[in-house]
Amino acid sequence: MNLIKMQSSLFPIIFDEFFKNNWNINVPNNSCPLTNIKQNDKHYVLELAIPGKSNNDFKIEIENRILNISILDIDQESDYNYTIQEFKYSSFNKSYDIPDSIDIEKVDSLYRNGVLSITFP
Repeated sequence: MNLIKMQSSLFPIIFDEFFKNNWNINVPNNSCPLTNIKQNDKHYVLELAIPGKSNNDFKIEIENRILNISILDIDQESDYNYTIQEFKYSSFNKSYDIPDSIDIEKVDSLYRNGVLSITFP
């Protein structure tokens, strides 16, 4: 049993609070994208798996140190009836508190190969 928690990250523990209450890691939901969080010695990256979209489909805002990510998916007519449809994401909205230690002017986003990445320096 360890009585001391080792902090291997160079970033403050405040990020633990940032991510602690905002993730339902083991609860799959077709209308809420699967999420990864990764870090290195320079930044954190929030990744959301959202296939089949374009840059213009996303609304990403930071207001009052709250990051809001949303997408409005308008159902389009299809010539097909689906037997199984596992990767369609409908509209969603996710919000995250941003710690004071993050410079929100330097937060950046990129959508490539079906993954929306948001980088926190």
